[in-house]
Amino acid sequence: MKLEEYLNMWTKGEAEEVIEYLAASIIAEEQGLIEVAQALKTIALEEAMHGARALVLAGRIKDLREYLKHRVEAEKEAATVRHEEASHHEEPWKTVFEYTARDEERHARILEGILKKLE
Repeated sequence: MKLEEYLNMWTKGEAEEVIEYLAASIIAEEQGLIEVAQALKTIALEEAMHGARALVLAGRIKDLREYLKHRVEAEKEAATVRHEEASHHEEPWKTVFEYTARDEERHARILEGILKKLE
């Protein structure tokens, strides 16, 4: 397997693990297992860092400002899509789509603030 193919497979696997560990941490919190939840969140962050370090080494983010500009637009688009999706669903999905859309909007504003500081 070529390095680029392995890198793609590896980072997708790490991303999936992150989401699964965080999902398990939500369940642990709901069950009152706060220490377990925190441990799972720590593992999730470490798994994310594995993939992140690989992407840095591979040069996937060549220019920080350009990357952040791209992410601003991607976050805004995700928010728009989620708001639209919420209009087609009943609870509990409607609420999940709406609150994640608001998070995406907040992420875009945060990234815009960062970009201004980098000017």
